Amino acid sequence: YTSHEVTIDDAQLAWFEQLVIDHPAEDGWKLFVFTHAPPNGSGLRVLQENHVVNGCCWLNHNDPRASKLFIETVRKSPQIKGWFSAHFHLS
Repeated sequence: YTSHEVTIDDAQLAWFEQLVIDHPAEDGWKLFVFTHAPPNGSGLRVLQENHVVNGCCWLNHNDPRASKLFIETVRKSPQIKGWFSAHFHLS
């Protein structure tokens, strides 16, 4: 583990999953997600002019189930139109 891990707890994960279910694309919903760190699997891997060469800290990156939940939810949820993350956390 790293002190820089960004962790979303089980209650927030359940809330996020239910929010997406309750707001389907078929009903015209367009969702935008904002998180501190990027979701694992997003493809966001490189910082331009990075002053430290190191890996990124993804959301819940030490939890095999939760770390995949975010990108899997995006892939099956066309109502999610954009995902914004604040910045990389470098360990």
